[in-house]
Amino acid sequence: MFVREAKRMGRLSGNMITRREARTIDQRLESRHEGLVDCATLFFRGGVHMVQVVNISARGAMVESELEPRLGENVIVRFNGCSPIHAFVRWIRDGRLGLNFGCELTIG
Repeated sequence: MFVREAKRMGRLSGNMITRREARTIDQRLESRHEGLVDCATLFFRGGVHMVQVVNISARGAMVESELEPRLGENVIVRFNGCSPIHAFVRWIRDGRLGLNFGCELTIG
């Protein structure tokens, strides 16, 4: 009922949509870079966790982790040689987390 009401009011975000099928098109706004960053430190609920970075873009990253945050939960990510970045959990699936950065990064 909540999803139906959110659709009717035009407020359905991507993280609320259950995906039963794989995407057939790439809906991303910016390019993902694989192999550019290997790992990162994730500060989550007072703990410090090393995570593997699957890919990174100017606005977010996909990381592998056994952590179980809630959608929308805040985390801090630190890549080697960079300042910490505030992010929130956009999606969770099969031991991977989609993180959305609070600011845009310059990827180079």
